[in-house]
Amino acid sequence: MEPKLSPDEISQPVAPAMPKVTDQGMIPTLNNKGFMTTSLDPVSTAFTVYAGQVDGWCLDLGCAYGIATLAALENGAKIVACDMEQGHIDVLLSKVGDAAKDRIKGSVGVMPDVTFEDQSFAAILCSRALHFLNGQDIEKTVTAMGHWLQPGGKVFLVADTPYTGFWARGAKAYEQRKAEGDPWPGFIPDVTVYLPETSPTKNIMRYLNPMDPDILARVCRDAGLVVEQAAFSGRPDRNFANAHAGVIARRSDENAS
Repeated sequence: MEPKLSPDEISQPVAPAMPKVTDQGMIPTLNNKGFMTTSLDPVSTAFTVYAGQVDGWCLDLGCAYGIATLAALENGAKIVACDMEQGHIDVLLSKVGDAAKDRIKGSVGVMPDVTFEDQSFAAILCSRALHFLNGQDIEKTVTAMGHWLQPGGKVFLVADTPYTGFWARGAKAYEQRKAEGDPWPGFIPDVTVYLPETSPTKNIMRYLNPMDPDILARVCRDAGLVVEQAAFSGRPDRNFANAHAGVIARRSDENAS
């Protein structure tokens, strides 16, 4: 079944120029809300492989310039690439070769309000985007993903942890709040406390919600998903063993009704 998209489905206009890669191997987003990595973490890599093995359409939610989408297409996947920034979709579509153009659709949507029809996707990736939401919106988004999945379909989730980047200074406080039972111990209501004056995101980002695998797995279970894997992970080109929280979870047959 081919997923029905919103009226914001994208054709292919002239793509904007993609920003240059930083010395840290990151590409700034066009809306100054973060960065796309130039290499895939293990959970995102698992998605690109799995998406190429299933028959149905898959979703890359918060795809940025589409590093995971392009890898999945190389594996034969059919992908809906969704991002809040139309320019990112334009850049991505400009990189897709003719052989894969019938296996990709672009869509603009903003979490947690983006919608798709129930049981539209065999797999969903949301990498390094959930931590831009508050706790309630993370729960709403993951619950929606559960509805979008076909029975047996899987979500692949990656979020930044409090042990990486500027936020690492607050790691001890994070652990204390978690021990005290705070459901969202990593929530940073004012990121300017951590960001340097020269940061391009300083005047754009309002808050951040880094989390660990326990938090992300709890959200999946609360959404009725069966957690298959929950672990810290880093990037193969960077020595950050606990930079990311990664979870793979599936929609069980019991949730199909």
